[in-house]
Amino acid sequence: MKFKTYKNLIIACALVVPFFILAPIVVADTIGQSQIFFVNPKYDQFSRTSLGATLRNVSSYAYFYVEDKYWDKLNFNDKTMLINSINVLAQEFDNNIYPKETQFWGSEPNPGIDNDPKVTIVLEDLVSGNGGYFDTANQSLRKISSNSNEREMIFISVEAGNFAKIFLGHEFQHLISYNQKELVRKVQEDVWLNELRSEYSVSLLGYNDNFYNSSLQRRVSTFLENQSDSLTEWPNVSADYAQVVLFGQYLLEQFGQSIFKETLQDSTVGINSINQFLQKYNYPEKFSNVFENWTVANYLNDISLDKRYGYQREELKNIHVTPQESFLSYPSAYVFNYNLKSWQGSWYRYNFSSLPPDKALKINYNPDYLFRVLYADNLGRVGVLNNPGYITNPGGLSSVVLMPISEIETTNFSNEETSRLISISINYVDNASAQPIADGALIKRPGESETYVVEGKYKRYLRSEIIKLYGHLDASKAVELDDKAFNFYSTANYVRALNDKKVYAVWPDGTKHWLNITAQQWDASGRDWGAIFVINDLEFNAYKMGLDITH
Repeated sequence: MKFKTYKNLIIACALVVPFFILAPIVVADTIGQSQIFFVNPKYDQFSRTSLGATLRNVSSYAYFYVEDKYWDKLNFNDKTMLINSINVLAQEFDNNIYPKETQFWGSEPNPGIDNDPKVTIVLEDLVSGNGGYFDTANQSLRKISSNSNEREMIFISVEAGNFAKIFLGHEFQHLISYNQKELVRKVQEDVWLNELRSEYSVSLLGYNDNFYNSSLQRRVSTFLENQSDSLTEWPNVSADYAQVVLFGQYLLEQFGQSIFKETLQDSTVGINSINQFLQKYNYPEKFSNVFENWTVANYLNDISLDKRYGYQREELKNIHVTPQESFLSYPSAYVFNYNLKSWQGSWYRYNFSSLPPDKALKINYNPDYLFRVLYADNLGRVGVLNNPGYITNPGGLSSVVLMPISEIETTNFSNEETSRLISISINYVDNASAQPIADGALIKRPGESETYVVEGKYKRYLRSEIIKLYGHLDASKAVELDDKAFNFYSTANYVRALNDKKVYAVWPDGTKHWLNITAQQWDASGRDWGAIFVINDLEFNAYKMGLDITH
């Protein structure tokens, strides 16, 4: 028997069907029973749509079938080896995979569409490179989906060998996820986050505890070979899995494993579910901030600078992406064009020769409403650039790594996302002219009294009496911006108190209005979770309560 290394795959043609309470009476499968199963020709070694298989093992939680065509070509010794491998896999499923995953993630459909509490696992001869798959069509009645096996089932490569437990742990999470999201909560999870949880299951089960020759080590190697790949686009290639594994590891270290479980057991999906989790536990970050910090971490990877800018696991501390290099000569101005997909990490290092110590960098980018641009320089400074953005030169500035990120899409990702062009221009100004705007700073137009506070790409109007409630704010020190710089910030009026989940709209007349809507209504209205400002109790109580907003 040959043993190969495979990728995990999932069929993304999910069908949301009602949960049927009435189920037929089913007799348990018995050893030696033969069955015809529908299979997916895309992953089958011979492009079959069905195959015969025989039950070779019955464990406490699963039936293990082996396809007959593969079995029949084996000699006696190979059959004995395969049976022994299945026995070991069955014990692993009963003693580790099933109890750990159901305790952490929740239940699979049980007894499910077949009214049988056991999961059916078919060992199939798959196309090289495929470790296994889970097909949601099998959760439908055959009158709805003609190729349904009407079982809770998983397909694993019959040649997976010692990797079979990894693939089984991965695919079993997909079965659980289908129950927790589609059946129980009637929503469909984004593929990238579903795959992230399945990859985390491999760690949850202890298979990555020893880093050497682990699935995690292989994913890291793939990541470093394909570092600039969209997190959310899913053409189902090795680089996709590498991205979600590293991002999942980062989430684990920053927020704990509960972020995976609670976002699964929630009625929101994808990026919105992560934002809901962060808001629930009063984290200051939103998903966009987390992704930005992760992008920096993959370059710097040094938690001594900031715990957000690196990995804590010892074996991951050598991860450093390699930026694309450009060499710039002062005083020439430069324009660079890049095509980026949503949530795609990218790193560009610009090296400056003979930059005078009194000159700062002025960076413009277009379009400004689709992108965020981060930087890390050779002096150890990290930040987010406004548009225009400035990087001052206290002396010794010789290189800057820019990290532009397209953040426009937050839902409805596909297997082929649209690339968007960003143009970045680099010029030089006197240090005295550089005006970086930090989150929490006050801004206004020249000659006007209306003052706004900045956070990310948003600005929020503050009346003078509100500014006085914050001891660190001084309206007289508000930064004056020209129209283009001022209009870079979108105006927002959404707030929530520090320890309250309710979101309010603040109106210029000094009233606050609770947005009495669901998270789904918020998303459907086009509102941005990133536009919500967290305020202190003094400001919150300074506003009079107005009528609720219900749409």
